Amino acid sequence: MLITRIIAKNFKTYRELDLDLTVNEEQPIILIGGENGGGKTTLFQAIYYALYGLKVKDFEHFNKLQNAGERAKNEGNSSNKIELEIHFTGKVLHNDYKYIIKRLYTINAQNSPVEAVTLNLNGDVFQYGTATPHAERVKKEAEVNKIIKANLPQELSKYFLFDAMEAGNLLKDEYLNRVIKENIENVMGFNKYIQLGNATNTLTQDYIAQSIEIEEERNQYKNLLEEKKKIEDLIGVTNTHYERALSYSLSQKEFYESAKEGKNLQANIKEQIQLVERKIEDILNRETLFIEQSERFLNDIEIQVFIPKLISIIQNEIELILAEKSQKNNNDFIEPEHIAKISEKVIAFLKENNLIESELTNEQKGLLKEYIIKKSNQDNTKADYDFIDKNDITNLEQLLGWSSINQFTIIEQQKESLEKELATLPNLKIQLLDLRKSDVGGGDEIIQSFEANELKIKEHKETIKGYKSDIEKLDTKIKKFDLSDEEVPNPKLELLKKLGPLFTKVSNALLVNKKSRIEEAMKNDLNTTLVAYENQIDRVELSEDLSNLSFKIYHKAGNEIYLEELNAASKQIIIQVLLKSLHYFGDYNPPVMIDTVMGYLDESSRASLLENYFPKLSHQTILLSTDSEIRKHIDLEKIENFIAKKFTLVRDKENQLTEVVEGYFPN
Repeated sequence: MLITRIIAKNFKTYRELDLDLTVNEEQPIILIGGENGGGKTTLFQAIYYALYGLKVKDFEHFNKLQNAGERAKNEGNSSNKIELEIHFTGKVLHNDYKYIIKRLYTINAQNSPVEAVTLNLNGDVFQYGTATPHAERVKKEAEVNKIIKANLPQELSKYFLFDAMEAGNLLKDEYLNRVIKENIENVMGFNKYIQLGNATNTLTQDYIAQSIEIEEERNQYKNLLEEKKKIEDLIGVTNTHYERALSYSLSQKEFYESAKEGKNLQANIKEQIQLVERKIEDILNRETLFIEQSERFLNDIEIQVFIPKLISIIQNEIELILAEKSQKNNNDFIEPEHIAKISEKVIAFLKENNLIESELTNEQKGLLKEYIIKKSNQDNTKADYDFIDKNDITNLEQLLGWSSINQFTIIEQQKESLEKELATLPNLKIQLLDLRKSDVGGGDEIIQSFEANELKIKEHKETIKGYKSDIEKLDTKIKKFDLSDEEVPNPKLELLKKLGPLFTKVSNALLVNKKSRIEEAMKNDLNTTLVAYENQIDRVELSEDLSNLSFKIYHKAGNEIYLEELNAASKQIIIQVLLKSLHYFGDYNPPVMIDTVMGYLDESSRASLLENYFPKLSHQTILLSTDSEIRKHIDLEKIENFIAKKFTLVRDKENQLTEVVEGYFPN
């Protein structure tokens, strides 16, 4: 996937943005500079929302998304609109396709936001919008989403379109293995095998229960399974609380450490409050959208499920009818009404040329029709399907060509992604409440909340450890029932016993297949970009078990380099190196877009990243930077030869808009 152009009109700081982002193989970098508040993050958002859609809640929200200068100029004008348009190319079955997605947002007479979407795929156009009939919109929206998903699924976009500062935060404390596990399972497509394995194990347990003939033993087995399921549910709930507490700890750690040192945090706290509020708003918007999509699916389930099923049942009969009608047409068949018209034309011609003296009788006209039929070698006998006319034939042909995307699968994937986001919502609300308290109460509130949360993390870890010990004991008891009668074996049960481990082996085998390449690529990248250990990395080890992924780095001297001991800059480099490996060895080939490119990096790390990392990162890398991150007279020359285009975003404070000029901070 390559982004070639982004257009944004009346969107936040952009009144008229039209940016050419094409690159070439030798020069894959687009460098975009801008001061803080100049529009870099908004450009990032324009690309993201052009791909995945802008969720406009109401009239007030629409106003906030508009360019402030344009809004002030056209106050009360209902013709105001927001436009986002993205052009990109992508491969489908090794063929290049050009895509243009245009999203238009306006306000209707009822002061409600409406949307219109157009996708141009190599000249084929898909259109839908708020005014499109419900069933048609669902179908076209699913088709458009499927095309976008084939290039870069929304749930994976955070791995390729990201903020470097945020990327560095991913490696704090115990977050690392979670990040690696989530990345590998999602980006590399291993989840499907894990799910198949879980489903097989559940089915195996059902078969074992059915095969136990003594009722008392069968009840014992079922009770053990139920007890295990309850403990697994408790682990899930406790793990959710643990994840929330851990996430809170990671987000508040810097505030806590600064508060312990007695620093003034008020400005940072206010900024953090705004950030958390935006995260909560985004999750709630996604939940509302999901509910609407689910309702549309249920309303149109006959289009998505029942009609395709009916077509599959009667398909053979329809094909026979079409074949017979086609055969008759191919035999120069002439419709009766056409023969009558031909006869009239012939008679008129004869009369005009005085070849006949009077009007033909009905009998003579009938003979003429029979003669035409005979000479055209046409069979005048009645066929079984003569009652089917041309319109019916067209409808039958369209019925056979009926295509319906399984919207349930798309909704289910969105559900899984949304559930993860909703799981973070309670923690975000607690975090927001604590931040607001801290905004009033100062550092003492932060210290008390953080330390109380640290105690919760320890409690949750111990609780989960105890539950897992209980499950191990239950598994020992359950396995005693996992016996089939040797004299009368159950073929289905024996097959299921083999399938469960097979799916685990398949997912782990796929991991092993890519593991060595990921390890080697990461080792090479770290040796050139991780300045603190430049050319000192002996190996990178990624575990071979998806159920317990771990990631370790070893020094040439033999000792492990503990990630939690590294500084913020080194952690940022490690996560970016991991993301690069996922880009190379994953199932997708999107561009990489990085905001605040230097994050926490020191002088040496900057140079290493510029010289060794960005030029090789992707076939298209878009860097958003201030002049203090990639410095014009110090850093720019290190990547100059790899840059296809340079732009600078200039903020016009008086007119409340951002303009784009050629070059990187040209003045």
